[in-house]
Amino acid sequence: MHQPRQPDSYAHVRRHFKGTNGAFSAHHAVFENISQRLFDRLDLLAIEPQRVLDLGARDGYQTEGLRSKYPDAEIIAIDPAIAPYPTARRWWWRAQIPARISADPHHLPFADGSFDLVVSNMLLPWCHEPTAVYAEVARVLAENGAFMLTSAGPDTLVEYSDVWRQLDSAEHVFGLADMHNIGDALLSAGFAAPVLDRELITVDYPSIDALQAEMRSVGAVNIAIGRRTGLMSAQVRKQLREAVSGHRFSVTLELVHAHGWKGALLADRNNNSDEYSVSLDSLRQSLRGQ
Repeated sequence: MHQPRQPDSYAHVRRHFKGTNGAFSAHHAVFENISQRLFDRLDLLAIEPQRVLDLGARDGYQTEGLRSKYPDAEIIAIDPAIAPYPTARRWWWRAQIPARISADPHHLPFADGSFDLVVSNMLLPWCHEPTAVYAEVARVLAENGAFMLTSAGPDTLVEYSDVWRQLDSAEHVFGLADMHNIGDALLSAGFAAPVLDRELITVDYPSIDALQAEMRSVGAVNIAIGRRTGLMSAQVRKQLREAVSGHRFSVTLELVHAHGWKGALLADRNNNSDEYSVSLDSLRQSLRGQ
């Protein structure tokens, strides 16, 4: 199986993310949609966390939702390049302000067992060593704590890659791990019976230019090790447009959902550590013990 190139160093990703501060908020509709899907699955976790880590918070687009969902919990948000909350959010009159920290997800600045729940939405594709991130999450989780995450699988942006193949042989998609590889890595990190599921989402754009503009604004561009450097020329942009039939351009997002528990499973959870891929109905059954 072809292995995609891994993202560049944390320092490079941090500089890249900082360059998107300000633009991300205007172009993160897909991230918000995925976050809502993640929140729907959080409803299935029968836990009441006291400390929650939002791992990969970007501009805080889902941190406020976590605070609303768990009003009695302390919410900590970290990201490689934290941007200030917009003043329109009026955080100063809230009783509890979520802490925001710029930190490397490969080396979390927290003591062992600090959190009851870690939530990570679409951060892993930018992590150059995902196994280190899983190990760190397992370390900072308390016993019986839960890790809920989303990522993008290798079928993501296949249409975009196909267009590029008509122009060159360079890599234009990176860091997208297969669902089963994520399951193996979670097991290796010590998570009990990780449960994974995937869904294919089609996102339609007015043009391939609109897709690329959004990708630049959210940081979803090629920052892989060994990537080809340099700006895209006007001639290449013209060739891309000509390679796309019609004006609109639709792409696939292979959305991977995963969760795992730290420590022994409770007796009423009917999880099977030998099987990763399950339907949402099976996920409900495994979590609720129905």
